[in-house]
Amino acid sequence: MKRILFSLCSTLVFIGCSSATTSTTETSVPAESQTVVVTYSVLGAIVSELVGEMAEVKVIIPDGQDPHDFEPSAKDIEAMNSADLIVSNGLGLEEGLDDALIAADQRGTPHFVVSDHVTTRTGGSHSHESEDADHSHGSEDADHSHGSEEPEESDHAAEEESAIDPHLWLSPHTMSEMLDDLGEALESALGIDVSAAATSMSASLDALDVAISTRITGLDSCTLVTGHDELGYFADRYGCTVVGTVIPSFSTTAEASAGELAEIGALVREYKVKAIFTGLGTADDVADRLSEELGVPAIELATHYLDGVSNYEAFMNRLVDQIVEGLS
Repeated sequence: MKRILFSLCSTLVFIGCSSATTSTTETSVPAESQTVVVTYSVLGAIVSELVGEMAEVKVIIPDGQDPHDFEPSAKDIEAMNSADLIVSNGLGLEEGLDDALIAADQRGTPHFVVSDHVTTRTGGSHSHESEDADHSHGSEDADHSHGSEEPEESDHAAEEESAIDPHLWLSPHTMSEMLDDLGEALESALGIDVSAAATSMSASLDALDVAISTRITGLDSCTLVTGHDELGYFADRYGCTVVGTVIPSFSTTAEASAGELAEIGALVREYKVKAIFTGLGTADDVADRLSEELGVPAIELATHYLDGVSNYEAFMNRLVDQIVEGLS
């Protein structure tokens, strides 16, 4: 009987320590379980796939909430302070978490900031990538421009010319850049070896990158108007042109003026834009009004959260499905 009880207890302990991506609103895990705290769900999906069952992954910002304006609870702050490793995006994306992240840093909590380990881009149409970066997937003379000319920048866009774009995760190529460094951070902080998983994920991200490029290159034109300035990495990578944004900012917390909305209407007409892609921070009434006035659909993209899908590949494929459908 004692042997049976011991076996049952051992099984329960094992189950309690198994890995999953959870929010801080769920039941706390046992103290012996190693924990990686990730700020938002899309990044959390990547980290979860990388660590597998070797660690618990907790996501602070609930899926569907705007990372630009989320404010942490006391429980969220405690989760960050007690983590074995924190993984965040950086570049002001999680602006409501800044104070809590700084406090965790001061406490000595290991902290991996993705933007410190990838090639970033500034506002406007040009990314700051290395000269040997290959966007053609093997074709030196590949042309991804779809014939679109670069529009003149608005005053608001010019103001953000030197701002660094935080929307790193919307390019699989960009996310693949940080895998080796993240693997080293996980080994240093948790003592786990994810090198095999990182190699596998890198190959998957490369394949995803090629597949997306093929689909976007097949469009007659990839001319985009977006809710806020969020698809820059995507556009740079796949040869699209973002001619305007409803909210002329990297952050959803900004607002568009009447003059800027009028400018969007003019750009839609000038470039014969087929759809307006909205998302977090774009008021429904504004999107509906623009759609009705301009005679183009307003398509809501889940650019900042998983919205029901279970992994990064599914997240990106759904995004591409919506963009291709809207522009076809």
